[in-house]
Amino acid sequence: MNTLKVFIQLKTSWEFFDRCDQAARSGYVVRVIRTMIYMLFLIHVETCGYYAISVYEGLGSNDWVFNPNTTKGSAYIRCFYLATKTATSIGNNPRPTNQLEYLFMTIYWLSGVFIFALLIGQIRDIFESANSVKSSYQKAQDATLQHLQNLNVPKNLQDKVRDWFNYNWAQQKTLNENLLVDVLPTKMKTDLFISVHYETLSKVSLFQDCDRSLLSDLILKLMPVIFLPGDYICRIGEVGTEMYIIMHGEVDVVSEDGTILATLAKGKVFGEISLMGLSGGNRRTANVRSKGYSNVFVLSKYDFDKAMQEYPSAYSLLKKRAQNLLLKNQKESTSKR
Repeated sequence: MNTLKVFIQLKTSWEFFDRCDQAARSGYVVRVIRTMIYMLFLIHVETCGYYAISVYEGLGSNDWVFNPNTTKGSAYIRCFYLATKTATSIGNNPRPTNQLEYLFMTIYWLSGVFIFALLIGQIRDIFESANSVKSSYQKAQDATLQHLQNLNVPKNLQDKVRDWFNYNWAQQKTLNENLLVDVLPTKMKTDLFISVHYETLSKVSLFQDCDRSLLSDLILKLMPVIFLPGDYICRIGEVGTEMYIIMHGEVDVVSEDGTILATLAKGKVFGEISLMGLSGGNRRTANVRSKGYSNVFVLSKYDFDKAMQEYPSAYSLLKKRAQNLLLKNQKESTSKR
């Protein structure tokens, strides 16, 4: 009956740790704690075994068994200390005096070596798993930089690539955040992106008061891109196939002679003129340069047109709104001159 109770308690503890692992933000911490508890429990079992044999042979009957007369303090603590030394093969243990003691110590050492090697291996795997994302990212960075060296790419460009990798890790912890959620069902992925990006997209002047379902479709098609200080995001005359939404940072609208015409901050949109074919074509009408580190969302013309097929009335509204924004920007540029 007692054995059944112990088994039920063990099973309950396993289920408890499994649920904590699933609920915790840092599951590897729970796994380390669980492994340490397993180690302490095994030492406790060996402690009880050593004391039970000592009682069986007689406490203090020889130099190997526990002697309460020569050892001060708690008997459990002293036996636990001896069990820990034996299980971890530290050495300097009492020498067995008979076959039972030799047999016990042999089983003790073998189980200690096997079990503790297994548990320590689990702890190593836990920490490796916790750092696996960082390790994979570092490998990709090292491989890219090594490839650039093999191609004899100029050092300043190699430093720029290294800077991009470092900043991208600080911001996203991955090379492509969309790939991490591709395994999720479409509905769940939509809900996830909406919870993260909907507020920002809804504040964009071009998309204000748009249908929520339209914004939901567009959110799924947004691609995050990072630009470094001084990077030109687009140049005058280029064929425009993308629209940009600033998430973090600032960008400068620059004339052909290098004059800063305007500075755009978080929530602003640029590239929509070429995307919608305003001003008589899809050529870029301005240079846009990243002022510092900039995080932007990119929406391609293909994805935009595909989404607009389902919302023809919204497309007409957006095109009219974009024309009004274009006229407003032109007036502001003229007044500044």
